[in-house]
Amino acid sequence: RFSNLGVIGATVLMNLTNSAVNAGKRIANAFILEPITDGFGEYEQKMKSIATIRANTASKGVTEKQITAALNELNDYSDKTIYNFAQMTDGIGKFTAAGLGLKESVSAIKGIANLGAASGSSPQQVATMYWQMSQALAAGKVSLQDWNSVVNAGMGGELFQNELKKTAKEMGVFVDENKSFRDSISDGWLTSEILAKTFERIGNDKNMEKAATQIKTFSDLIGNMKEVVGSGWAQTFEHLFGGSEASTKLWTGISKAFENVVGKSAKARNDMLKQWKELGGRDDIIKGFSNIFGSLGKVFSSV
Repeated sequence: RFSNLGVIGATVLMNLTNSAVNAGKRIANAFILEPITDGFGEYEQKMKSIATIRANTASKGVTEKQITAALNELNDYSDKTIYNFAQMTDGIGKFTAAGLGLKESVSAIKGIANLGAASGSSPQQVATMYWQMSQALAAGKVSLQDWNSVVNAGMGGELFQNELKKTAKEMGVFVDENKSFRDSISDGWLTSEILAKTFERIGNDKNMEKAATQIKTFSDLIGNMKEVVGSGWAQTFEHLFGGSEASTKLWTGISKAFENVVGKSAKARNDMLKQWKELGGRDDIIKGFSNIFGSLGKVFSSV
């Protein structure tokens, strides 16, 4: 009996040890390896977004320095919250493509994130809102389909409804209070201008921003810690490879050097094969194969 208890005890201890080791590996991976790859992905997304934003705001005279400053502002915001900087940079590219200015786009991104935090929405739901609201801004007004997406993201409650109606009232736009909010949208009062101004006000609301910086669950804590570490690595890669213009020159130079080496090798190989073909080498090989299969055909025929 005591022998069996000893075996059971040893098995329990071994299982506990293995669990502790595996947990240690997961923690090490989450805070050492993943942040490096996440940071590199964040850096690359930032470089792509700078190019997208520059293309969308060139007519407004926006400089790369202003774009970088705007993205750094969002990066500082994301490090304090549970929301992802890479998703924010992707979102700001969509907003500027929809015709919104750089400053207004930053406010809209922060506004959606603040609203998401106040409404208890997840980072994934907020990322979906970036895309859906950019579509609404590009269309000029919020459609019923757009509003359904807002509701599905958990942000279509009284808080957002009241903020939108408040903006409309300030702009002198009539909203039929006798209808439900959902039904009133069909009247076309919820324009992109009202939407953008509402997000701007929410984005500057300190109470809502405070809600976005509050960590409510263990999962949110881990996500926030990984975002902070990942942002640090993204900055490291930017120092290594440079900003948008510097990294473009670097990678373009490497690409041309590689193309030059491989291109010369490929040209030499193809020139040799071309000459071989013109001298009848290809015809000789085909003739040789024909003779071989012809001979085999005679043997099989005889058999």
